[in-house]
Amino acid sequence: MAWVRVQFKGKRVWAEVGPTGELVVQGGRVPIRYSDKAGAKIYNASGNNVSRIDGEKPRELEAGQAAPDRPAAASTSSRGSGFGSAGRRTQAQEAAARQLTASQIEALPEGTHICFTDGACKGNPGPAGAGAVVKLADGRLMEEGRFLGVATNNVGELTAIGMALDLLEQAMVSREDHVVIFTDSSYSRGVLTQGWKAKANKELIELIKVRLSVWSRLKINWVAGHAGIPENERADELAGQAVEDNL
Repeated sequence: MAWVRVQFKGKRVWAEVGPTGELVVQGGRVPIRYSDKAGAKIYNASGNNVSRIDGEKPRELEAGQAAPDRPAAASTSSRGSGFGSAGRRTQAQEAAARQLTASQIEALPEGTHICFTDGACKGNPGPAGAGAVVKLADGRLMEEGRFLGVATNNVGELTAIGMALDLLEQAMVSREDHVVIFTDSSYSRGVLTQGWKAKANKELIELIKVRLSVWSRLKINWVAGHAGIPENERADELAGQAVEDNL
């Protein structure tokens, strides 16, 4: 879950942000916490009293706990996306998520290579896997699932993005070509492209950032997971099967 430093009634606190870095707002209220420590109380604050601080970047924080004024069931980082959370989406939310991804793909320049990535983990940490699906502009389809041993879900998500780069390189794709990687991990997108500060996986993150830096026209987009988007579902299947095959 990602948070960013904000001003609240003259104090610097943490406010929850969604997959694209926007403040999470529900019923005009924003989840805030006064501490970045694990188990910190999370409150609902009026959005009118919360303001962003210039230069502050979102970062991943340890899980907090709902204060008495905030129902625990409302705690999910996907609220701000408008598509609900995986496994709980309505049919309308799933349809909206699919439509958004379809419209993003339709708007891509001709000749764009499209990648979908996902991670899987039995327990967190636990046996983990990663999956990548690459649809090359010339119509070729490349896929890979990889078992990672014992790891976290975030490691699986990050590794899957690295696997997409592997497949692009195997296909001899020019680093000047347009490339879009769709991930359902707001964490991966945040730490790789939005300046989020991560407490863990720093070496892996820096390695992937270096690899991404040589691609001049590559973007990472967030996609709603488990919303019936075929390529996202396939990447999830590849990651999950890699785990199952090694249990």
